[in-house]
Amino acid sequence: MQKILTEISNLSERDCFNIIERHKSKFTYPIHRHTEFELNYVQNAAGVQRIIGDNIETIGDFDLALIGNENLEHVWQQGTCNSKDIREITIQFSPKLFSPAILSKNQFISIKKMFENARHGIVFPTEAIMKVYNILDSLATEKDGFIQFTNFLLLLYYLSKFESRPLSSNTFTNVSSGKESRHTHGDFPRLC
Repeated sequence: MQKILTEISNLSERDCFNIIERHKSKFTYPIHRHTEFELNYVQNAAGVQRIIGDNIETIGDFDLALIGNENLEHVWQQGTCNSKDIREITIQFSPKLFSPAILSKNQFISIKKMFENARHGIVFPTEAIMKVYNILDSLATEKDGFIQFTNFLLLLYYLSKFESRPLSSNTFTNVSSGKESRHTHGDFPRLC
């Protein structure tokens, strides 16, 4: 049985989210879980295995998944990918970032539903990725925290309008760990 790392995020009470863009040739981070929601975009990684809960899939050139459950372990593994320039953008944010009061407003209904579905992990279709690609592309480089946050809201809204596919089954049970790490896929800058 593989140990599951409990990741301790660098996300502080004063941060809206952490975002990092990486270019790499290999996935080496172990299977893990954390309390934060995570939106993970992977490009140029055909053959990589995405494992979320009890779901294992080999991805194509583009992949975008949202994990919204602190007990849902996940990992992207090298699989048969031979790419020398895999691009990954990871956005972590607190489940408390959006209060129940705001999520109950009409303007946030689709986002609330998306967050509820993300408890099992969800993956977005290629059409959704193409719709939000420019927003994702600019999020990692935007210097103005307010503009970055408004773009993040647009990203969530656009994604919530697409049919996402659930990943982990309702019957999945996870294994407890005990191993913790502050390493969080690299050094996330504090943003917003």
